[in-house]
Amino acid sequence: MARSTAATLSLARMRQIVLIGMGWTIIAVGFLVVPLPGPFGLPLMLVGGVILLRNSDDAKRLFVRMKRRFPRLFVPVERVRDRLRRRRRAV
Repeated sequence: MARSTAATLSLARMRQIVLIGMGWTIIAVGFLVVPLPGPFGLPLMLVGGVILLRNSDDAKRLFVRMKRRFPRLFVPVERVRDRLRRRRRAV
């Protein structure tokens, strides 16, 4: 039984909305965890940011705008992205 295009698109959009909400939730939990001992807040916020960047066009545009405005701030991010790109090409 084939699914209709409208149902598939709505499922994809629903998945995207859930992932964006999950990204924001993970970022919020990261902010709450920052005062606790241990380095758990920043990695949680980074994971939430990655989820947002993969699923939200607005977040991508904001990221690119901030990267152009403050390039030195995003040097570590670019290093990680370059490393991941090289690893993907090698496979």
